Amino acid sequence: MGTRRKLTNITAVVIHCADTPNGRANTVEDINRWHGERQPPFTRDMSIAPKHQPGLTHIGYHFVIEVDGAIRPGRPLQESGAHASGYNANSIGICLIGRDKFSAEQWHALHELVANLITQIPTCTKVFGHRDLNPGKTCPGFSVADWIHNDYIPDFNHMLDTEVNHG
Repeated sequence: MGTRRKLTNITAVVIHCADTPNGRANTVEDINRWHGERQPPFTRDMSIAPKHQPGLTHIGYHFVIEVDGAIRPGRPLQESGAHASGYNANSIGICLIGRDKFSAEQWHALHELVANLITQIPTCTKVFGHRDLNPGKTCPGFSVADWIHNDYIPDFNHMLDTEVNHG
């Protein structure tokens, strides 16, 4: 279950992927359902922010970026996530729908979201991929360090073909 935290305790962003087929238009609601089906299921402490996404009672991420680039809120920032064991208390979880190739809209939204979070939360100074914190993971399917080093321009191999069916 998530716990209340101060925004000043947030020091990092952790980027994930949903590990869904590239280009398939899954949603934040799908992820909420999957997190509720886990054993044990992820649960939110709805008393922390009862009006923040009341229909999402299980989601472990703070944000989900859908294939069309929509940034969908999950948990409130004041609640610890359930996305990176050992790092949840001090990080913000962002999940990209897909596995290792993402749409131009998703890349743009990710850059904007990360930049805004770092600006809004001065203690948030680090950005990691989930695999940087857990060597057993491949998520988010690309090197976050390389993406940052390349001025937030994704490697061509991680760009979703625009001909992929998004429906």
